Amino acid sequence: MGKSFCKTLLLTACAVVLLAAPAWAQGKGKAITLTARVVDAICLLPSGLKGEAHRECAIGCDKAGVRMYLLDEKANVMYAVMADAPFKDPNAPLREHLERVVTVKGDLFTGPGGLKVISVKAVQKAAAAQPCGAKNPCAAKNPCGAKNPCAPKK
Repeated sequence: MGKSFCKTLLLTACAVVLLAAPAWAQGKGKAITLTARVVDAICLLPSGLKGEAHRECAIGCDKAGVRMYLLDEKANVMYAVMADAPFKDPNAPLREHLERVVTVKGDLFTGPGGLKVISVKAVQKAAAAQPCGAKNPCAAKNPCGAKNPCAPKK
């Protein structure tokens, strides 16, 4: 009985370790900084409603308890949002930015089916794009002027 009991105990311990491994692997997210629009899926997905014109509706959805999402419009990827701790409102850090573009810092998790979820740690209004392109070193001094001293000579 001693050898049989030891084998059973060893097999049980191995099974527990193998079955619990996916849960351990899920533990920590990958640090991410993302620029995206704060949207509500209730209006975005069926009707395509988003942006400043839809802001008042999004505020109403938020008050009704609808979870907000982050839409990376350049990559066409939507991220679910979760709080950075249990029992916290996941929309709270995004509330003043509904339907606006923000830069979010947090941790990225990938859920079943490839669901992308961000645990939000910090949010700020996204920096405005430079009108003449980010590669123009003179854009700050002379954004789009016809007499751009940095423009190539003809």
